[in-house]
Amino acid sequence: MTVARPGRPRSPECDQAIVDAALAVFANEGYDGFTIEAVAARAGVGKATVYRRYPGKAELIVRAVSCLTSAEVPEPDTGSLHGDLTFVAHHLVHLLTRTVAGRCVPQLAAALPRSPALAREHRRFLAERRAITRAVLERAIARGDIPVGTDPEVVTDLLVGPLFYRLLVSGAPLTAAYADEVVDSVVATMAAPAPAVAAP
Repeated sequence: MTVARPGRPRSPECDQAIVDAALAVFANEGYDGFTIEAVAARAGVGKATVYRRYPGKAELIVRAVSCLTSAEVPEPDTGSLHGDLTFVAHHLVHLLTRTVAGRCVPQLAAALPRSPALAREHRRFLAERRAITRAVLERAIARGDIPVGTDPEVVTDLLVGPLFYRLLVSGAPLTAAYADEVVDSVVATMAAPAPAVAAP
């Protein structure tokens, strides 16, 4: 009886090199310009090595993006709402302006309509990061820093919306100083008393 020999085990280093290369190619070229040949060349492997792991570019892009969404994000607990929101905003600015993940965001937004799998990863990416801001706001409500009934989803939109607008729409500089201005405005809005309603 002939016993089949096991194949050579896959190299974790090679797997990571392919994922890193895929992220870089996706960030630079987008979905349409993404090719397995470019990934293989950047990773320093043959095309066959990539194809043994992924049948095509859609599966490889999804895998690469899933690695971004699964990355741990630090959760702040400075003891103050302003400090926590500043931490969140600064971390997001760093992510969007200084990492390959940030360079992938515009390409990902453009590719979502053509790939349900990418859209799922994108939703997971957003949900995990929004959960951190929600936790910050829930602690602030428990401390009495902001009113009970404050909607964490709305406040999260007020915090991150301007940052993504600068990245994806206006092209204005996205800086830590701008993030500070956004945080100041959001905190001031929540602390402001409700406008008086004139008696009928």
